[in-house]
Amino acid sequence: MNRPFQPAAVDQVLGLLRVIHSLGGKTDIYRIDEEVEIGFDEISLAVGAAESLGLVAVRAGDVELTELGRKAVLDLDDARQEIAKRLASLTPFADILALLRRKAPAPLGEVTELLCGLGYCGDVAWRRIVAWAVLFGLIEVTPDDLVLPGNSA
Repeated sequence: MNRPFQPAAVDQVLGLLRVIHSLGGKTDIYRIDEEVEIGFDEISLAVGAAESLGLVAVRAGDVELTELGRKAVLDLDDARQEIAKRLASLTPFADILALLRRKAPAPLGEVTELLCGLGYCGDVAWRRIVAWAVLFGLIEVTPDDLVLPGNSA
């Protein structure tokens, strides 16, 4: 198990990809800051998350869409399976999936404790991680807060 995932919001990462695409597929990170209405710290999280998924490459202050990043901008459904595979290999997603292999369903509280132990404490961080995992089919969360493996797990 791998590199830790930056806890950026899904919509911020997807928005970042759209902004870079609209700027020709490659731009300076500070130009992104001028184009969006979120703080630089959130942009940095989004860039880190996108880079760890192979959606962007960062070189000398420039952020460039990769082939997978372009695919995600043009048709997210087309890129979904590859993004799910990459998410599943990263901390904390690989850890959640390992927990679910040992014990499924797992109470959401147990998953949030696991996430906190990995450094993803606080409502914002764990909710973002769960949102990524649900959106890309790694897990499902039932109405009674049980976590199950998803169809991409």
